[in-house]
Amino acid sequence: MELEYIPDVGYYTPLIIMSPIIPTKADQLHKAIQDVILGSEETLDIHTLPFITPVDGCRLSAQIAEQDDGAVLIEKTKNHFTWKLTHKSWEFSLALLDHFTSPDISGYQYLDDTLAIHVIISTYYRQW
Repeated sequence: MELEYIPDVGYYTPLIIMSPIIPTKADQLHKAIQDVILGSEETLDIHTLPFITPVDGCRLSAQIAEQDDGAVLIEKTKNHFTWKLTHKSWEFSLALLDHFTSPDISGYQYLDDTLAIHVIISTYYRQW
């Protein structure tokens, strides 16, 4: 599954997209993010997961925060992001991701559309 930052998608907001997602990878991603929520991990470097292939060095680190900051570009980088959400928002995003663990699901889903950069998963290879 690729992890890619798409800064220019026409009139749409910039995107971080993980695609194509399949049920087994959705389940693995769900469990990894859940570890952050449950506190067994402080930060999840999504780009280092064994089933993730970063495109152009895209890096995405998930963290628990006191407020929803969403995905934010780290200063002085091209495509390295921190993705900070509250416990409640992470739980909501996980519920959305959970649908993709079903073998019959197809399409895409915004996991976070908090601020200027949206995070999306898709069963299709990038079609933006």
